[in-house]
Amino acid sequence: MDTDITIDFLRQRAYAQKLLENWAGEGLLAISTLTHLEIYQGMKAGEERATNAFLDGLISVVVDIPIARRAGTMLGELRSKGMTIGIADAIIAATALQFGAPLLTNNIEHYPFPNLKVIRGLEV
Repeated sequence: MDTDITIDFLRQRAYAQKLLENWAGEGLLAISTLTHLEIYQGMKAGEERATNAFLDGLISVVVDIPIARRAGTMLGELRSKGMTIGIADAIIAATALQFGAPLLTNNIEHYPFPNLKVIRGLEV
């Protein structure tokens, strides 16, 4: 799950609530540890308890050496084609690819990787 979907769930947006409810039934909800960083970067005062409770209930995938190498390779391949994306997005994509999992996001354009299955959250 991408950071934008996580934030929308924490902000109690109806589509995100429904999306995560649907996917939780499949037992497939996971985030990169990098998503923790992105969430905490934008967390507002008074949101820490609910944020911790939600994030602690998800599977958190550590950014390890294989994921970092995969993300670096993916970034290099895009750069050779004249495309650039953020390092965080490359790591999140590499994490999903490493585990053969789809990525739930509303930021489809951030993930131009041919082998990555991207599911747009707003389509639920």
